[in-house]
Amino acid sequence: MPKVSVIVTAYNIEKYIGDCLNSVTGQTLHDLEIIVVDDGSSDATPGIIRDHAARDSRIRPILFEKNTIGGVASAANAGMDAATGDYIGFADGDDLYDPTMFEKLWQAAVSTGADLAMCRYTLLDESDGTEKEPAETDRWRPYPAQTVVDLDETTRKQMLRFISVPWRKLYRRDMVERINLRFPVGDFFFEDNPFHWASVIGSERIVLVPERLCKHRVARAGQTMATVDERLLRIFFHHDIIRDWLRRNDVQAEYKQDLLRWMASQLSWVSQRAEGEVQRLLFDRLAPIVAQYSADDLATYGRVNGRGRTVQMLEQLKRKDYTGFARAAGWTDGSEPARLPGAAPAGSLLSRGLYHLRATGPKQTAVMTGRYLSQRLGLSRNGPAASTRDSADKIDNADLMAALVILQKELRSLRAEVAELRRSSDDDNRGD
Repeated sequence: MPKVSVIVTAYNIEKYIGDCLNSVTGQTLHDLEIIVVDDGSSDATPGIIRDHAARDSRIRPILFEKNTIGGVASAANAGMDAATGDYIGFADGDDLYDPTMFEKLWQAAVSTGADLAMCRYTLLDESDGTEKEPAETDRWRPYPAQTVVDLDETTRKQMLRFISVPWRKLYRRDMVERINLRFPVGDFFFEDNPFHWASVIGSERIVLVPERLCKHRVARAGQTMATVDERLLRIFFHHDIIRDWLRRNDVQAEYKQDLLRWMASQLSWVSQRAEGEVQRLLFDRLAPIVAQYSADDLATYGRVNGRGRTVQMLEQLKRKDYTGFARAAGWTDGSEPARLPGAAPAGSLLSRGLYHLRATGPKQTAVMTGRYLSQRLGLSRNGPAASTRDSADKIDNADLMAALVILQKELRSLRAEVAELRRSSDDDNRGD
């Protein structure tokens, strides 16, 4: 029986899968079972997997004939069903792993008797090759050295707030079997969210290894995080999946506020990316979810997390008031005036900035702009925001400068539009 089963998931990543497999087969922990599951790729990915398997007997290919509706969840579950190791780990087929990662996680887990071992990671920007920190950086500050955390209600809630990705963790096999841990399968993305909740609540002990031991590739073509259409809203399907898991395990009451915070965090992130018809679809998707919470639940959330835009959006969702929701999101100021030539669209950055400036002042506007930079313009593409505590956000001169840069850019764009309209008007007049 191998020490660790590493499940590598792949789909149409011929450019990256070879480097990923080299980083996995080159691990200092040699006693690995490497299960590579391809979800019906139409490019050269399956052939590259076969070539690597022919050179390394530890690689076990599982090659689906067709792409599945469950995507990475179906592939990961197939790997878990086939795994025989004492611990189970995951690898995204386009990511890179430090040669010591699985050994360090395995040693930490074995030496402490932990059900979970987790390390840090960096974001590797495919567009320019730079590396950035994910949004959870502050979560690691209490753990400057390897730390064992015995999980109770308080510490589980702390661990739930880490980013949910599974490919920087090891899972003890008997814990996986005890709680029947699997990824939910369906026509949606972000399947690691319910998986994260189940594994953290189902575990007794976690060991944190604060070394950056993997590089997660972002900003590549075809990646889920690049999606800005209706598919982005499918993350909210996981609210009810997590809720049902909590109910089955009779812990829904203990984690109700935490699930609300999770949902609000996704709302904050998605609402800053939504445009056009996706804005209304977001409201329609979330209204029945927020209806599951009482006014007291929302009030409690507001007391803990502050009276920022997210709380205001939740309240308007509870009232089923789309106009109020759009106003709280900063998509419109609520008056819906007719657009003048050269005026900013209702959902533009300028209109959002002006609304926030009037409603919350310059500090909160700078916070919003900082989020816009990091989450919308791709300066940090790491998935859903880790926190929505608007009142606790910190800003500095860099945030204020970023706000000025974006507003100046928007104003330059508006001036160009006005100039073009004037030229068009002059041309029309000359033609009369």
